[in-house]
Amino acid sequence: MIVTTCGLLSVAGCGNPCLKGRAKTDQALREAREAQAPSLAPEAMARAVELAESAERECVAQSSRWFFARSFRQAEELSSEALREAEGAREQARARGGLLRQEALNSRYAAGMAVSDAIIALRRAREMKGNARAQALLGRLEGLRLALADLQREIDAARYSEASQLGERIRSEALRLQADANTEALSPGSR
Repeated sequence: MIVTTCGLLSVAGCGNPCLKGRAKTDQALREAREAQAPSLAPEAMARAVELAESAERECVAQSSRWFFARSFRQAEELSSEALREAEGAREQARARGGLLRQEALNSRYAAGMAVSDAIIALRRAREMKGNARAQALLGRLEGLRLALADLQREIDAARYSEASQLGERIRSEALRLQADANTEALSPGSR
C-alpha cells in the first residue's frame, strides 16, 4: 500500500519538490532579466543563474536515484538560494537603473542650461546677417538643439548611459560655442 501510494505520488510529481522550486526560480530570473540585471547587476545575476543550474543538476541527480534513497534537501536549499539571489539581482538592477535615469536627467538639464547660455551669447550673432562666422555659430547652435532632441529620445528609450554621455558631449560643445560666440562678439571686425 505504502509503495503504491509513494509510486503514484512520484509519478504525479508530488514527491519531487524541484518542480515547485524551479518554477519560482525561473519566474524570479525572468523578472531579474526584465529589470536588466545581466547588465546592471551582473555579479548577483551570474550567482543566481549558477545556483539555479546547480539546483537543477541536483534535482536530476536525485531523480535518477532509487525512490527511497532520494533526498531533495540540497536541491531545495540551492533553489531557495537561487531565488533569493535572483530577487536581489532584480532589486539591485532596479536601484542601479533608477540612479542611471537620474544621472541622465541631470545630464539633460546641464546640457539644456549650457545650450541656453550659448543662445544668449549668440544674440549678437543673429544681428550679423552677412557675417559668415556668425552664421556658422548659429548652425552649430541648431545642431545642439537637434542633439537635445536625440538626448530626450535616449532617455525615453531607457538608454540612460548613452543619454548621459550624449548630454555631456552637448554640454561641452555648448560651452565651446558660447566661448566662440563671446570671442566673435569681442573681435574688432564683428562690429
